[in-house]
Amino acid sequence: MKKILISLLTIFHAAACSPLQQTPTPQAITPLEQTPPVLTEESAPVPQAEFPSAAWKEVRDARYGFGLAVPCWWLVSPIPPEGFGGVMGPTNYDEAYFMANSQKGFWDWPNGTLKIDVVVMKNINSALSDTDAYMAMVDTSMEGLVASETKQTGTHTTTVLTIQNQINQNDPPIRIFLYRLAPDKLIMLNPMPQSIIDTPDFQAILSSIALTPQETVSIPTSAPAATPRIEASCIQ
Repeated sequence: MKKILISLLTIFHAAACSPLQQTPTPQAITPLEQTPPVLTEESAPVPQAEFPSAAWKEVRDARYGFGLAVPCWWLVSPIPPEGFGGVMGPTNYDEAYFMANSQKGFWDWPNGTLKIDVVVMKNINSALSDTDAYMAMVDTSMEGLVASETKQTGTHTTTVLTIQNQINQNDPPIRIFLYRLAPDKLIMLNPMPQSIIDTPDFQAILSSIALTPQETVSIPTSAPAATPRIEASCIQ
């Protein structure tokens, strides 16, 4: 079977160097306490919606039918209507924030910024496990499998792969999350930076996932924990 190069190196590089298309107007976030202590950007409190679930929104892919919940101020680049596979890109920053906080088009995910690449992989071998199907689709001279485990997230089971960069083995391994979208399709979630994996917000996103158009996205009942970096009037 013809291997398809889906290099995590390429994904990381593109995410760090490519700003977004949409540019909402940034605005300051006002702390809730009337007499707040001195706060750093990382410790600033998150404005609270009257109903915590209202601080989340459902994102549904029009082409493949899967959906997930993200904080309501996040921006999401959709999968193109045509072409092989595709990538949905939820992110909590916009182009203006990227330009203001990057150095010559590159940054190291400052101030809690993050992106989740949601990659659809088509024409996989339906007879293979998720792990074997993924490894059959990538260039193993660039990506090496370190470990594989299954984990329950919401109503679905995800396969968590630990992947090693074979080009530069001094890079730390990364974890990606696989879901079987259809017998011949996988969804791969690649969180950037990796430090967001164990946060309540990322775990809530995993638990919210719906894999078919008929399935309901599970909107989290707790408000997002992360501080908005861009305009977030949706949670006022």
